[in-house]
Amino acid sequence: MVGDGRSTGSPGAPWGPPWRGERPGPTGPWSWSHDGSEGGPSDGPTDPVDLTGPFDHRRPRLFLAIVTALVAVLGTLGAAHGQPDAEPLDALALALVLVSPMVLATIPRRHVLATTLSLAATGAYLLLGYPWGPVLVPTVAVLAAVMLAGPAAHGRVVAWSGVVVLAGITTTAATLRGGPPTVALLGGLAWTTVALLAAGGARGRVARMAAVRAARREHEVNAVTAERLRIARELHDVLAHSLSAINVQAGVGLHLLDRDPEQARAALAAIRATSRESLDEVRTVLGIVRAEGGEVPRSPAWDLGALPRLVGSVPGVAVGLTVEDAAHDAAPRLAGIVYRVVQESLTNVQRHAVGATRTTVEVRVVGTGDASAPTPRTGLPRSLVVTVSDDGAAPADRPADPSRSGGHDDRLDAEGYGLRGMRERVTDAGGTLTAGPGPRGGFLVEARLPWEARGAVGPDEDPTTDRTPADQENP
Repeated sequence: MVGDGRSTGSPGAPWGPPWRGERPGPTGPWSWSHDGSEGGPSDGPTDPVDLTGPFDHRRPRLFLAIVTALVAVLGTLGAAHGQPDAEPLDALALALVLVSPMVLATIPRRHVLATTLSLAATGAYLLLGYPWGPVLVPTVAVLAAVMLAGPAAHGRVVAWSGVVVLAGITTTAATLRGGPPTVALLGGLAWTTVALLAAGGARGRVARMAAVRAARREHEVNAVTAERLRIARELHDVLAHSLSAINVQAGVGLHLLDRDPEQARAALAAIRATSRESLDEVRTVLGIVRAEGGEVPRSPAWDLGALPRLVGSVPGVAVGLTVEDAAHDAAPRLAGIVYRVVQESLTNVQRHAVGATRTTVEVRVVGTGDASAPTPRTGLPRSLVVTVSDDGAAPADRPADPSRSGGHDDRLDAEGYGLRGMRERVTDAGGTLTAGPGPRGGFLVEARLPWEARGAVGPDEDPTTDRTPADQENP
């Protein structure tokens, strides 16, 4: 464990949140383990959907075993006084009566073995002529436990098969030795059936409750993970661009410090301005993280009017910007995605494009219909398209590879989180992103986003939280 309480895991293992590998299962006397360690291995086939039941925990089994043992022993001792023709109760009789409670407390997950031992002891007791009584109570409890422990489907088959065998045993014993009337036998069979039906219903309810708890825990973990990734993406986009610009300006300042102090001073001023802007952006992101209330946006609000200032902050490369008038009507969510795509693409130009002298940024609207149906004139849905292209080349030690999936090459892969963040943003909005060598050399990044006008609310979007349809599915 480290100082902040987070587990670092084994050497070489990836760092993860403190809850990784520590999700607790249901607890309490009616909880169960997924490895079946309490109940031992099952002799039936495993069911990947429902491997365990409430009787996989030892305490409820032990409690029920004690209760049924007391009922069977005390009840049989009392019933023996009214059956003078029955064999007197002896140590063997009591041992046979206690077999089922012992099975109930130890091995109900071994469905066939538990059922066989219980039925064999009960049959031996009855066929040896010992007194009739509540001796069947532990046997019925074992059949119910078989249904409640281990794989559900196999347990049901074995339990109901045991009911049929038990009915045959009692009928045979009654016929051979003259036992209770038929009505009593039918009544015993009826309450046995009811007990198993109740056990099956209880197992279904417990399984549904466990599934709900597991889904809730998974939802909470996914929500926290998604929020961590979103914050990391925002901070990466802010810091990567700013630090790249600062690095270039610092290099210029060092190079010109002696030969051209004025230019060096200008580079230092640019570093100061860039660092101030990046600090403001970081404060904005952290302000959103710290804010409370249901109407807090999930990301900083940008509009396309911020693009000129962004492209003007790129040192050493001339950046041409073209934004169609229609694009300014895009919803803030789309404008924010465009801003981040342009920002990360310009960062990649500074870091990876060797010999780049000019970069072109274009934002335009294509198609004339809505974003959900093809238009008659173009056959394409209306989309907001942003392209960033440069005239540089890949570094010599990282040659372009157009065969890579999605059209991107190692030059863009080098930044790792940046490409991943761009793809996540665009994909979450229902769009597509391609990155790779341009048709006339250099490098080209293009993001195509389904159109959404300013002030419009899509059917799957929450306007108060700036949530996308993908966010709705993966909170």
